[in-house]
Amino acid sequence: MRVLHSPVNIAGGPGAISRGLRELGVDSTLLVFNERPFERGFDINLQLRDTSRRTSVPLNLPKQLRAFIWAVPRFDVFHFHAGLTLLPRKLNLPALRALRKGIVFQSWGSDLRGRAASEVRYLRSAGAVIVGSFLTRRLAPRGPWPEYDVVPPAIVLTDWEPAPVEPGDVLRVVHAPSKRAVKGTEAVLAAVESLRARGVPIELDLIEGVPNREARLRYAAADVVIDQLRIGWYGMLAIESMALAKPVVVHLDEQAATETEEAFGLQLPLIRADESSLEDVLAGLVEVRDSLPELGLRSREYVEHVHAHTTIAGRVLDIYERVMPISS
Repeated sequence: MRVLHSPVNIAGGPGAISRGLRELGVDSTLLVFNERPFERGFDINLQLRDTSRRTSVPLNLPKQLRAFIWAVPRFDVFHFHAGLTLLPRKLNLPALRALRKGIVFQSWGSDLRGRAASEVRYLRSAGAVIVGSFLTRRLAPRGPWPEYDVVPPAIVLTDWEPAPVEPGDVLRVVHAPSKRAVKGTEAVLAAVESLRARGVPIELDLIEGVPNREARLRYAAADVVIDQLRIGWYGMLAIESMALAKPVVVHLDEQAATETEEAFGLQLPLIRADESSLEDVLAGLVEVRDSLPELGLRSREYVEHVHAHTTIAGRVLDIYERVMPISS
């Protein structure tokens, strides 16, 4: 079976799945439109202009067409990420269906969660649709497409060695928002400022717009990482931080948390907070900071069980077999 992942390596997740598939003996390739602004890796980079601008279409389309023509005879399964495909307006889907290619869409949250069914009609072309959490599955629109498969995001754990730190006099907190409004960053800034004004020994490292290799060094120096306070589920920042054996503060949807613990037989090792409770939660962590390394180790164990790239690749391979029962 030959698989093409495209056209983005969002938060490194598609790349981790592709690498896991290769380790399981599957011919898997990751093709991306570009790798800006973050560096997450790829096998093929088309180096397109800004795909969000209409003015880029005439410059990008020839490269996209050449990539599609190249890919069609080479791959059995086309695994698309974040609601994107190789061609604009998903014009490649009818040809892929006519050629009996396996088509898998994988959502990374906002491309599916809370959308109207009319916005994701392209899913009718899919043989399978993957979501990363039970929360996204619940909030995603229903329509004449496959029932959603819940497969957690993957991480290559050998690239993320545990980096526990001994608690110091000051609690070092890291927050790395991709989008401040989505992550509740203003509440993080306000909570830390308020605590510092009260004399609480806490400091914040706000990480924005830096390459992943630099960001991970700063994650490794943290006592605690704050993920998001609004969405209701944890993302790749939390997964990477847990892989580094860091306790993570995040807002969790209770129903999705219960479903996840039942599905994997593990308690979520996450510190729960929202915008209104964050200040109190952080103040409490300052008081019990000696216990944080142990929670970080449990976080690492959770990621090893739930998010390891070969484990996730095995689940994805089962989906491919269902979509393409006869592999080549």
